[in-house]
Amino acid sequence: MAVSAMLRSTAVTVAAGGAARCHVLIRNNSAVVDQFVFTVRGDVDDWTEVKPGRVNLMPHQEVTVELTFAPPRTSEVLAGEHPFALQVASREDPAGSVVQEGMVTVEPFTDVDAGIVPVTSYTRRKGRHTLAVDNLGNHQHGVEVTATDPDNRLTFKIRPHAPRLEPGTATFVRVLARPKKYFWKGPNRILPFQVKVIVPASEPIEIDAALDQSPLIPRRFFWLFSILLALLLLIVVIVTTLLRQRPVSIAGPAPTATPTSTPSSSSVPPSSTPVPSTAGSPSGAARAAGATGAGGADNSSGGGGGGAGSAVNTTFTIRAQAFPGVGGGPQLFSYVVPPGPRHRVTSVVLRNPAADVGQVQIRHGTRVLATVDLADVDRDGTDALVFRPTQAPLVAPGELVTLAVTCGNARDACTPSGVFTAALVR
Repeated sequence: MAVSAMLRSTAVTVAAGGAARCHVLIRNNSAVVDQFVFTVRGDVDDWTEVKPGRVNLMPHQEVTVELTFAPPRTSEVLAGEHPFALQVASREDPAGSVVQEGMVTVEPFTDVDAGIVPVTSYTRRKGRHTLAVDNLGNHQHGVEVTATDPDNRLTFKIRPHAPRLEPGTATFVRVLARPKKYFWKGPNRILPFQVKVIVPASEPIEIDAALDQSPLIPRRFFWLFSILLALLLLIVVIVTTLLRQRPVSIAGPAPTATPTSTPSSSSVPPSSTPVPSTAGSPSGAARAAGATGAGGADNSSGGGGGGAGSAVNTTFTIRAQAFPGVGGGPQLFSYVVPPGPRHRVTSVVLRNPAADVGQVQIRHGTRVLATVDLADVDRDGTDALVFRPTQAPLVAPGELVTLAVTCGNARDACTPSGVFTAALVR
């Protein structure tokens, strides 16, 4: 064999972010001058340095090669044992190359960071917060999450209470804060609290948060109740005034009887007084007949108008309320086509009254008809965006017409809407 190598220490321990060294004795066993190249194999090659990288040795000459292991202080290099190998390749005798194997042990270190979203929740009954715990260290370990408030006015529910953290990952913990007491009206109350992440062999992480509690009855309820009460009183006054008015007959005064005897015939008994003549009744009968005839004409025309034709277009509205920061793709808001004939969607009127940021897709089943940026819809709060598909989709009963919304707001929900116009297919 042209070369021999001896690793003086086969096990090396190094701290993350530090450095450790070991040496290898190289000897040229051949009778000629030879050049040797040193290469490190294994997952340690990215943070291992060989000095020198190559040497020229006379016959039976020796040289010491130094290996420096310097793992970075990141979660990418896990704590524990990492095997390595040093390959010594000969230029004159490639088949006579040798390999020396060893083990590098990286010591564990702990580095945890945490943040809560939202910092302040606005609610009447319970506030929902999400705690993100990042394990920036190089080994797995557990932490404990607790929450306290200085005034003892809140109760907390934490899930999970003691999560296990994988290196290089973020773990999400749900923190639910509920007030112990509610109130019906008045100004909002700020209830501060503190979330603590207890890390083994390290200082605990303390995060401040708050719950902004609103009254159970909103302020605008009293204004709305006052307006409704005033309208009710006004309706009562109007109805009472109309009912107190004297009714007026539309048939005119009753016909007056014409006496057939002279005023001097006072001896005629009351029973002999002539009955009022019906000679004047033809005009009343004519009026009655005319009224009946007019009513019949209105009924017939109304029936004819109802049967003259039927509507061939229909509309329906899809309103969305998509929340920001929700993973798993866009949030879907669908309309199920009811039983009946089929229709073709001819146009869609998109509105974005709150000037939200994000993206909305118009879908028919799994087919995407259009993708629209919410920033291009309703910029001034009044104009709507009208979309007319090139090939109007044919929708049948039971199929879905969907608005898929991806909300890009910082905190508030996106509330776009679409008014769909569909034509009847005969």
